[in-house]
Amino acid sequence: MKDEEMKKRGLSQMDTGQKKAWKRSQTGREKKQARSKNWGDTMPCLHTENQVRNPTDRESPSHPAPETTQRSKKKKKDERQSGWVLPPLWSFQTKTGQRGFQKALEGAVEIQESWPEDHSDAINNPRMSCGENFRFVKMSGWVRMHPKLSMLLLGRRRDSHPPCGSSCRLAPPAALEGPWLSLSLNQFEDCSGGHLVRSLLFPESSITHQYHQQQPGRSPCSAGPCGLGKCCDWMMGLLGGRSSHLKWQDVCHRVLVHICDTVAAERCCLAMTTTDEAGGQVLGPFFQTTKTQNHTHPDWERSIMGYVVSTGWPLNISDAYEDTRYHLKVDDSAACRPKSILSVPIKNQHDEVIGVVMAVNKMGTACFFSKQDEKVLSSHMALLGVILENKHLTERLERECHHNQVLLELLQLLTEHYHRCLETLLSKLSAVILQASKAKLCKIFISDQSDGECFSWMVCVERDDHGHSTHYCKREFDVNDVSYMYAVRVRTSTEMLNISNIKCVTQPTAAGFQTLICAPIRDTQRNLVLGVCELLNKVSTDSDEGTEFSRADERLLQTFVECCALALHNYAVQQEAKKNLTKLTITEEVLSYHISARVDEAEALEKCTVPSAHSLGLMEFTFSEAGLSLAASAQAAVRMFLDLDLLQTFNIEYKTLCRWVLSIRRGYRGNVAYHNWSHALSTAHCMFAIIRRTEQLQNKLSSLEILALMVSALSHDLDHRGVNNSYIHRAQQPLSRLYTHSTLEHHHINICLLILNNPDSRILCNLSSEDYKACIGMIEKNILATDLTVHTQRRSEFFDLVDDKTLRWEHEEHRDLLRSVLMTACDVCAITKPWKEQKRIARLVAEEFFAQGDREKREFNIRPDAVMDRVNSTRLAELQVQYIDSICSPLYGALSSLFESCSPLKDGCTKNREKWQMLVEKGEEKRDAVKE
Repeated sequence: MKDEEMKKRGLSQMDTGQKKAWKRSQTGREKKQARSKNWGDTMPCLHTENQVRNPTDRESPSHPAPETTQRSKKKKKDERQSGWVLPPLWSFQTKTGQRGFQKALEGAVEIQESWPEDHSDAINNPRMSCGENFRFVKMSGWVRMHPKLSMLLLGRRRDSHPPCGSSCRLAPPAALEGPWLSLSLNQFEDCSGGHLVRSLLFPESSITHQYHQQQPGRSPCSAGPCGLGKCCDWMMGLLGGRSSHLKWQDVCHRVLVHICDTVAAERCCLAMTTTDEAGGQVLGPFFQTTKTQNHTHPDWERSIMGYVVSTGWPLNISDAYEDTRYHLKVDDSAACRPKSILSVPIKNQHDEVIGVVMAVNKMGTACFFSKQDEKVLSSHMALLGVILENKHLTERLERECHHNQVLLELLQLLTEHYHRCLETLLSKLSAVILQASKAKLCKIFISDQSDGECFSWMVCVERDDHGHSTHYCKREFDVNDVSYMYAVRVRTSTEMLNISNIKCVTQPTAAGFQTLICAPIRDTQRNLVLGVCELLNKVSTDSDEGTEFSRADERLLQTFVECCALALHNYAVQQEAKKNLTKLTITEEVLSYHISARVDEAEALEKCTVPSAHSLGLMEFTFSEAGLSLAASAQAAVRMFLDLDLLQTFNIEYKTLCRWVLSIRRGYRGNVAYHNWSHALSTAHCMFAIIRRTEQLQNKLSSLEILALMVSALSHDLDHRGVNNSYIHRAQQPLSRLYTHSTLEHHHINICLLILNNPDSRILCNLSSEDYKACIGMIEKNILATDLTVHTQRRSEFFDLVDDKTLRWEHEEHRDLLRSVLMTACDVCAITKPWKEQKRIARLVAEEFFAQGDREKREFNIRPDAVMDRVNSTRLAELQVQYIDSICSPLYGALSSLFESCSPLKDGCTKNREKWQMLVEKGEEKRDAVKE
């Protein structure tokens, strides 16, 4: 056939290449015609305009009418110029941005299926013209979309290429079947494709909302189909957030109206399940298609709905009179006689029945509810269960946020106004709970445990219609008042009380009743009832009528009473603290009186002539206070301050200095063997001698530092009890509760400050505020440095500075470390005294330590440390050698390396060690002789 045709066209003489090219062109033309035929069969949008209008012509689309061929070609050309072609099931994919087949637009297809066919008004609307707005053009079985919209739907630019090789884009016919719609260009440019899908799926979105404005008579329940396997756009709209501002009762009523139209029922009713006292599920209040409550629900309704709740399965009764399964007792005189009944349970996400709906009497040609109706109603109730669950979670979240906000306000008041009077604080707390609970009146009855009466006083706060609150306090009560009687009842039972109808006898209200909620204020630690809180007359937010207090109000009241209990507890603690502070002040006054120097002693010291430092031997490290009387020891202390020019430098009155020295002497206990006034004077003398003999210290240390060192040296062991810190903590003395470390040293500081603040001994009163603060800070650090535990922790740092010769006077840390080392060196200076004096002091120290060891054996039944065990009294020399090697020798060695004037201290320590070592060796010889 092809050869004959080639001959007819004079192509028989073609060469082989030309023949092959001609054959390929013929084959391509045939395939193109076949494709056009197939597209014409499956795509009615490519048919002529007459074929679209005549449904019968659609059955044979391959044979168009001759008179419409030219028009069809012209229309195809226009369509190719206006967009791309999309197959009927096409929809964009938001994740991939590619074309594909989905069912995402089926909901949008169904939304518009019920729109009227007359679109003349919309077509003639000038707002639908091209330009800024998009236009959807209805065609045969398809809808043509503007190129800009098609490009936005695909996420492509205007200059991108068509995906199918065509120049026309078409949308499914049912997607926009109905009036011509105009969509703003700005609307699509400001939102994503996913937003457009939501707009097409939900009737309350921009597209359908515009249509409802044009069709005011259209009910929302008919906005889209509710067929099997297809989403109900109206219910999805509720699920999408349209019900957020509605109460769940209104949501149930609207759903009833919608499903009544959907399944063509005469009426519908709905009931949610509640829990009875036994814990079983029972039907709650009924809702019906009308909001009037005049309709009474007979027993057969409750029986059917109760059966569905118990089984959890739908129930479809085609004839209520002939069905004998349930023996329904139907009253023929009822306003709505049941013929056909369809009841479906409402379940939550946990597959628990939370309600039931029932449709009565199918209207229309069918007299019974079909399987399709049952499936449609079940799908609606599945969505309703999700909606109610979301509504419940939303309301619960709102209640929790409201409760937390109220709690924060109450706690803020407690922290800000804790120092105010109790009445004012309770009034402010009551104003917050009144505003939160919408109550009219709040009463707080306070109990007095020492009084025999139930309540001693009351705080009452009232809220007016404008939200303002007024409060007043009462000391007397009307025992016949209803609120007082209920307060007494709650105080006795210690349980919360919520009453919704109080018959008022003495104070009747306009409605004849009051609402009241009452809770006790309890102290759980002491198991006491501190008072009772009452909230009265809750007002509804919708009207001025009274309403009952809910479970949320009970939680608010429970939070409120806990805050009130905290306020009462804080008030009691403050009152107790004030009493203790008053007692402490009185105790300090008594202690100051007894610790202060006697007047005659102070006058005698003030009038006497103080010997010079040379005559008292204060310039030598070998000074011993043992040969001095009490009066001479006080004179020696005064002489030290005089020779250091501290009185002139800091304007210290001589009379005040004398009284301060005598008060310090009275601050040491006379029954302590070693840590007494003699030890304090010896420590102060060593500090005085080091400063006077070391020119570098006199030049580098400031006068304020020297004053702090002298005051610290003389006060560093005030009120020493003859025991160490370990014993104080083991015995759980009151001092151990105040401090966790360096307990005795902190106590010495407190006594030192007490004496310095005594009116008769304020030697620092003439210092400036900055100097006074700096001096007190140095005194505290100096006294804390006398704790050997602290010294062992810091001495390596000092040794490194001395060995490396890196001590810098301009560094405050180095100066502070040096002052601490000087305090320790003066505190243990007894080891540097001449041998006779050193041996006497060592026996005093051993006696004090052995006394503590005896107390530990007696009180704690333990074996004390070796240095405190009296069994080791024969090992005194050995213990002294260990003490010198571990503490004294390294300290005085480093100090003498830094200051040559301190070499006598090192030499004295070395000589005493030799003496003790000789005693150790002699003791070993005696023990060996005894063994032999």
